[in-house]
Amino acid sequence: MPETSGPTLSVAGLFAERDARRRRDQHADEQLQRRREEEVAEFKKRLDNFQLTDEIIHSGLDRIKRAFERGETELMFASFPSSFCTDDSRAVINGGAPPISRPSRAGAGAQSDEPERLATAPAGALYVYEDWKNHLRLGGFTFTAHMINYPGGKPGDLGLFFSWPKDSAET
Repeated sequence: MPETSGPTLSVAGLFAERDARRRRDQHADEQLQRRREEEVAEFKKRLDNFQLTDEIIHSGLDRIKRAFERGETELMFASFPSSFCTDDSRAVINGGAPPISRPSRAGAGAQSDEPERLATAPAGALYVYEDWKNHLRLGGFTFTAHMINYPGGKPGDLGLFFSWPKDSAET
C-alpha cells in the first residue's frame, strides 16, 4: 500500500495553535485597553484645562438657537465619564440631598452659591457654569447636570445641559 503524505494533525499542535491565538488576542485586547485609557486621560486633561473663548461661546449660542428652532427644550453641551468627578458623580446622582456630614464652621462660612455637584466636576465645567450664571441664567435658561447612562448598572457618563421653557407662557 502506498503511503500518503497528507497533512498531519496532532492534539499538541492544536493546543499550541489555540494558545498562540489566545496570546495574540490578549495582546490585542491589552493594546486596545491602553489606547482607550490614554484617550480618556487626554480627554480629562483637555476638560481640566478647558478655557471658554468667544468662539466657543458663540458656537454654543448657535447650537442653542438651532435646538430652540427644532422645538427642543434642552441642549446637552458636554458629557464625560463620571469618573472625571472627584466623587465619581455621587453629588450629581444625589443632587439636592443634604450632605452626609455637616461642614465645619470654617467650611460653612466659605461656602458659595455654587451647587455642591459643581465642586466635584472637572475645572472646565466651572467656566461654563460661570458663563451661564453671568449671561444665560438672566435670559431664562437653566443649567443642569445628570447621569445619561448606567452601563452595567453603574454610573457611566455625566451630561451637562442648558434648558429653557417650552413656550413663552412658562417664562
